[in-house]
Amino acid sequence: MKAEAMLSRARHIALFGLLLLTGWSGWTAWREWHPEARFAFVNVGQGKCLLVIAPNGRTLMIDGGSHAYGEDYRGAEVAERTILPVLRRLGVHRLDAVLVTHPHDDHCNALPAVVQAFPPTLFWQPIVSSMETGYLALEAAIRQARAKVVRVRQGQKLWLDVRHGVVAEVLGPPDGMPARSSPMDANDASAVVKVRFGAVSLLATGDAGEQAQRWLLRSGMDLQATILDVPHHGSRHVLPSFLRAVRPKVAVISSGRNNPFGHPAPETLAALQALNATIWRTDAQGGLLVWTDGRHWRLSPLR
Repeated sequence: MKAEAMLSRARHIALFGLLLLTGWSGWTAWREWHPEARFAFVNVGQGKCLLVIAPNGRTLMIDGGSHAYGEDYRGAEVAERTILPVLRRLGVHRLDAVLVTHPHDDHCNALPAVVQAFPPTLFWQPIVSSMETGYLALEAAIRQARAKVVRVRQGQKLWLDVRHGVVAEVLGPPDGMPARSSPMDANDASAVVKVRFGAVSLLATGDAGEQAQRWLLRSGMDLQATILDVPHHGSRHVLPSFLRAVRPKVAVISSGRNNPFGHPAPETLAALQALNATIWRTDAQGGLLVWTDGRHWRLSPLR
């Protein structure tokens, strides 16, 4: 009797294991036939942080910082309280690449702590350098992580998921941009990156100003994108002609509540409304998660 009971238990365990394996195989096959990417816009206050998660799980973080308002610890605080918890909730175990559009603190001062927790394989370095505290700390963290460092150049491509065709391409700035520049020039030297997955695309713009937007318009490149990371936190320096060229279905404005800069500007909001774009403001609605299968997309709050 005892032997029969042990045999019956072994059979039940084997059956359970088989069902578990079958279920996992079915889930894996379903994911293979229904690939899905995610674009996460993290609410970091008056700053920017964007994460791309490809169907195969590979990741690209674009910027990660918040305006310090004179508080040196602000970046680390945003990383610990906001960015790192979001990464964990999204199931991120590693960062394959980190790109900084330009070296202003509100775009990179949280990244030293993020890089220490999730050491990246690749650091996509901005075309201009800086002596700002946040960027110098990030460079030190990147050296410690022993990440490969590549300076941003127009035309570069990073394939996040070859099988499913997810690629990030650098559209700007143009070659010949000086390595050192004034704070406003640094905005115009922002890396502009287009991420494509099937028929759905995301245009990340950093703080690209009017000069950069005019250059992009003259370049003849395809600027149209499903989702637009609105330049410079939706300031008055966003050109209506640039918005018309992008024709976004969704326009995300990353700005802080009651910020002293007047972001987003009423004229920028009006220009987006004229295009019938869905406007998502992190200051009013919090973070945003975009899900896409490369054909369709849906929005949900990023908690």
